[in-house]
Amino acid sequence: MTVAEFAPLFVSGHLEGNAKKRSAIVAVESILDIHVLPFIGSRPLDRVTDDIVADLRSKWLNGGYEIPSGLRKGTLVALASKKSVNNRLAALGSMLRRAVEWRSKTGLAALPCSIKLLPVDDQKVPAFYDHETYERMVEAADKVSPEALAIVLLGGDAGLRLGEILGLDQMDVDRRGGRLTPRRSVFVKGTGRHVDDVKGGLAKPVPMSSRLADALKALRHLKGSRIFYGREGEEMTPKVLRMIMARVETLAGLPAAGHVHVLRHTFCSHLAMAGVPAMTIKDLARHSSLTTTLRYMHLSPSAKDDGIAMLTASRAAGGAVVQAPGRARLV
Repeated sequence: MTVAEFAPLFVSGHLEGNAKKRSAIVAVESILDIHVLPFIGSRPLDRVTDDIVADLRSKWLNGGYEIPSGLRKGTLVALASKKSVNNRLAALGSMLRRAVEWRSKTGLAALPCSIKLLPVDDQKVPAFYDHETYERMVEAADKVSPEALAIVLLGGDAGLRLGEILGLDQMDVDRRGGRLTPRRSVFVKGTGRHVDDVKGGLAKPVPMSSRLADALKALRHLKGSRIFYGREGEEMTPKVLRMIMARVETLAGLPAAGHVHVLRHTFCSHLAMAGVPAMTIKDLARHSSLTTTLRYMHLSPSAKDDGIAMLTASRAAGGAVVQAPGRARLV
């Protein structure tokens, strides 16, 4: 069986068959359609050898080839980051492993190559707004619309992702308890609108800041269960949300890029800069892995000083567990 023959079986049997998130399925389909099948689709699965993978990796890093189909057909693919290359390698590796598992259909008895990911800096802090810039964003959003203010605060004061903001329901907001619980993520592709579980399946409550609670209170309506709707009463789309963000960015004196996820990075970064313990940030951000949280921790100005102070105090107390200076015990 060739790579192109097996690709749809991999998508339907493994990704869809295991109820993967629609956004993840679309991402893998895009990787296969643009970056894999045009180059090795006609190859038998057992001929995807190490030298072929190395050639693919080189093509991906350099870019310059055309997107073969879809709305962006003919557009040149830009050179890829190491992270993007690793995503493509991971998709290819997963497909080949499934082909071995389904050898009775594919004829592939063993992996024909080794998939080695490129080294990347997992601890590099993603881009975020400094405190002054973020407050400018909040002020600008307040001038744009009540929806804009709520969107900015959901990202920057509560750490919600774009899909979680779109999927937030009125019933997800506990106004009396001062908490909200993102329970779903909306993904839109073309004319299709899909509702997935939140990333990692972690539907955990997040305490609301007072200004976020006020902003959400101002959005109470009878249009439906969702918090955000368009002008005609339809559920808001990512495109409309990014357009709102672009207006906020322009008014705040920033490039109109429609960035949303940078608000989540800002939330995590500001928590670390405030000296909040890593495990608390992990819970607030709903990270599935502490490794993700640790990317932000070197922003904490007092973490190392507190560590030495705690070591000194513990030794003086005969090895007892002690608290961090001036705050609750670190976890």
